[in-house]
Amino acid sequence: MNKSKELAIVQKLTHITDENRIVLNETGWTSRVYIIDDGAFVFKFPRGKKWYDECRHELTILKLISEYAFNVNLPLIKWEGENLSYTGFYGVKGKSITTQAIEKLNDRQKREVGEKIGLFLKKLHSIDYKGKSPNNESDIILWLQKTFHKRKRLLEVYFNKNELETIEEIVTAFPQKSTQYGTEQVFCHCDLGYNNILLTGNLEVGIIDFGDSGMYEKSHDFTGLEDDIMLDAAIIAYGDDEVLREKVAIRRQLLPLMEMLFLIDRKDEKGINESASKIKKIIYNNRR
Repeated sequence: MNKSKELAIVQKLTHITDENRIVLNETGWTSRVYIIDDGAFVFKFPRGKKWYDECRHELTILKLISEYAFNVNLPLIKWEGENLSYTGFYGVKGKSITTQAIEKLNDRQKREVGEKIGLFLKKLHSIDYKGKSPNNESDIILWLQKTFHKRKRLLEVYFNKNELETIEEIVTAFPQKSTQYGTEQVFCHCDLGYNNILLTGNLEVGIIDFGDSGMYEKSHDFTGLEDDIMLDAAIIAYGDDEVLREKVAIRRQLLPLMEMLFLIDRKDEKGINESASKIKKIIYNNRR
């Protein structure tokens, strides 16, 4: 479906003709997203039929979690296009968290947001889920290792020889390290990075994009909380578990590299350099 037809559907269903109230976000790989009135309504249009399964899975998950009461704001399904050609939601107000936005929060505010996320995850992880899980950790690790070696020559532009050797050691050792504290599979969001956490001016938290949700090691859902204060508050609210902290610390070492490899494919030079800086910080912190 072309963008003019998508826009026509959005305008017809919402009765909003003023295009200034409708923002198109095309950054996602799988769908184009139309955001109306800062999130009052949101529409997703799959970029092709190969992405319909992900859309169908997200609808299943949203219908499941709508049966539970959460302390954060979540999307609610309002419209479903024929043959999954689109999905429309009562959206979630707020803007995606960025590193810059986090830096503007004081410690108390960071802890307040982290606590809300921790309580959300505690409830989410308690759901008895028997359905499909689109992600598999062994497949993700295999993708990471293959992609790292494929992009190794390009990575030499951003890292010196010693740094690159350290990165390779981290990638190689991850499968063993990730299981040394045991694994606990629970129902996870599976993509809980800053981009999928929305924040309003009065610190209301919204969670979006459940297309990857399924059974996964529970530490996975904490890995995207890059701010240490926010992460600490989330883990305390969740139940304060030292084993969980160790698991998260291991996973956090790989996250910037995964982001960087993804951004290389997107040719996002600004994002690539930001991820490279994060990786170098991890490397030199480990050497202390």
